Amino acid sequence: MKTYTFHVSLPGTGRTWRKVEMSADQTLEDLHFAIQDAYEWDADHLYSFFMSGQAWDESSEYCLPEGSDPWGEPIDDEDEEEWPEPTPEEHEQALRALLGGGEGMTVEEMQAYVDAFLDEYFAEEDELGSGNVRTTTLEELDLEPRQEFIYLFDYGDEWRFKVRVHAINENADPEAEYPRLVESVGEAPEQYPAWDE
Repeated sequence: MKTYTFHVSLPGTGRTWRKVEMSADQTLEDLHFAIQDAYEWDADHLYSFFMSGQAWDESSEYCLPEGSDPWGEPIDDEDEEEWPEPTPEEHEQALRALLGGGEGMTVEEMQAYVDAFLDEYFAEEDELGSGNVRTTTLEELDLEPRQEFIYLFDYGDEWRFKVRVHAINENADPEAEYPRLVESVGEAPEQYPAWDE
């Protein structure tokens, strides 16, 4: 049985880290929850892993699928306010504004141009594509000892954890329960510090 042990620290918070051991078939989502448990935080915000070690590097990002809540569940669209359907005149005005007037173009031609642009844009975005934390296993990442990456939690506060591959064990105990906290050093910072103090 293969496991990975990760050394997880939070730069700028002093001598504080956690070591977490995970089985190779567990996912990045499992690693997210293991880190949250190790730091005794609430896991109530969105997050990403950036395998390049550079925050917001879309080419190396793994995150939840779009439209998911922090626990990976689809967001209920029923509560969202519905916009009224535009009239044909409003639709044409919007297309002309978008295309800088669209001189000499019919509404159909303008719509076809916008549709083609959006298709190309989203095709490129899918090509870059973010990996899915729910389906990507640790084994699939081809991790190496001492490899480092960023776990960014809470897109507002941007807690940037540094994750380093501490060890890879090819002969781990198959009876053990993973993930498991191997080492805990220092007191975890407060997730929601009292800013007014």
